[in-house]
Amino acid sequence: MQRCKEFKQATTWINLLTKLEKQPRLVGILQSSTSLAKQLISCCQNQNLMSFCKTKGAEQQLMAETIAVSACDTLICDRQHYNDLIYILSLRHQPMTVILNQENYMPDWCWQLPQHQFLCQQDII
Repeated sequence: MQRCKEFKQATTWINLLTKLEKQPRLVGILQSSTSLAKQLISCCQNQNLMSFCKTKGAEQQLMAETIAVSACDTLICDRQHYNDLIYILSLRHQPMTVILNQENYMPDWCWQLPQHQFLCQQDII
């Protein structure tokens, strides 16, 4: 049952990204669930979107700096990666689309980063 829910969620998020006015160039996936990360990558490939996933043991500063200077303009992040996300966004000068896939509503801290577009569960209902 959990895997079916993850697959449906991944498909829904990626379909939403493909319908945005500005298509993502590169989607970064910051997920604790390996199966969900794989589903998101697969859905990106099916929609011809380039994506990458944080690997276990990746050093935070190196990963964040790499994302900040890359063409990555979209991140899909779970709660366990919020510290990484905030660090990445502090280094990033261009606006990003950020999907907080475990949040029903946008957390208050998002208002401190107005240059970025945050999406959460309420955006796919």
